[in-house]
Amino acid sequence: MKKIMWCTVVLIIVGITGFFGVKHFTDNQFGTPDLTNGKSKFITNCAVCHGLKGRGDGIAANTLTISPDDIYDELTNPLGFKSELISSVLNGDNGQGGVMPAFKNTLSESDVNDIFMYIKVIN
Repeated sequence: MKKIMWCTVVLIIVGITGFFGVKHFTDNQFGTPDLTNGKSKFITNCAVCHGLKGRGDGIAANTLTISPDDIYDELTNPLGFKSELISSVLNGDNGQGGVMPAFKNTLSESDVNDIFMYIKVIN
């Protein structure tokens, strides 16, 4: 019985380590962020809905049926993947009835990565 318990514990530890290893690798695949570009792109494309710090409290937020996400909370979620968030920005996020438009014709993956690092720095 002890062997089964120890094997289970080892498998859980290996699984958790693997998950966070993959998360670290994928979250850092977008290169070194440019904070100046991130600030500029954020103010131009995101602040009206997400607010000056990306917390979902922009001036247009009150006019929307679904409140914009708190980007900082999304970025600091230990179980979230940056690549998923970047995809939401580029392709639009219509989950949970939201109506976030797609920015793939306006922003690149690198731009969104810059925006995300800018948000993390200012919070």
